[in-house]
Amino acid sequence: MKSAVYFKLIRWKNLLIIAFTFYILRFHFFNYLKIELNLTLPQFFQLLLSVIFITAAGYIINDIYDIETDKINKPNKLLVSKKISKETAKRWYLFTNTIGLILGISLCLNTSNPSLSLLFITTSLLLYYYSKKLKSVALLGNLIVSLLVTLSFILLFFFEINLNIKNESNELVIIVFTLLALFSFFLNLIRELVKDIEDVDGDYNVNLKTLPILFGRNRIKKAASYLCLLPLLLLFIVIWKFADIYQITSLYLLLFVLIPLVYVSIKLRSISTKKAFHNISSILKIIMFLGITSIFIFTKFQ
Repeated sequence: MKSAVYFKLIRWKNLLIIAFTFYILRFHFFNYLKIELNLTLPQFFQLLLSVIFITAAGYIINDIYDIETDKINKPNKLLVSKKISKETAKRWYLFTNTIGLILGISLCLNTSNPSLSLLFITTSLLLYYYSKKLKSVALLGNLIVSLLVTLSFILLFFFEINLNIKNESNELVIIVFTLLALFSFFLNLIRELVKDIEDVDGDYNVNLKTLPILFGRNRIKKAASYLCLLPLLLLFIVIWKFADIYQITSLYLLLFVLIPLVYVSIKLRSISTKKAFHNISSILKIIMFLGITSIFIFTKFQ
């Protein structure tokens, strides 16, 4: 029973997306380009597990501090205080976070990258303070969580790629990771704004100062709609520039990423119900997944 609650608490489906991203990048994209990698296979899985455990801990601590808002925003999905005690959740958080930090820091020491330990430590601290305080700071909390989501797979780049090697493959990796990071950041920022609108009632009840509370739901949903233009512009440039060379990948991006994102941008202007905002949030998550899958399409079909 408790194990089922634990897996719900750590958002195991979201963690699977992280694992899928790592898998696509390491075993398809890097292999396709014949990149000389720095990590052994066990070290790669150690990095992946570290990221997963630290992210899982972030979900737990977020639910601990969101008890009062979740009682209003999603009472049927409330876990901490309803399914398990707050004390039990704290113990799970400490255990999960500690495992993640040990795995990450030991990997840095074993690969002679001690300075990268700061990324794991900083991420852990930011996830904690985001849940405790920064979430209530308008925009700053949205920016931080969007940046941390992006950092989860950027870590793979820092560990695996030798930047001292200057060749065409490494240059392409840098371009792809830059585009992927920007796309991920903007998409997650839009999703954070949508989730804030969805949760406005509970957030208002506990005096959080989120953007929809400060400026109103209508203004923020319009801002989220306009913000969609940035990843759309990014996608349009990629498709326009590479359509002649990578036809199948470009067509895939057009049909399964760009057009759905256009739909989100338009739909955001007209919706008003909590359920509608929840659906848009889910669509944005699917778009992110499909965007990652485009890398697999690129390596297999061009």
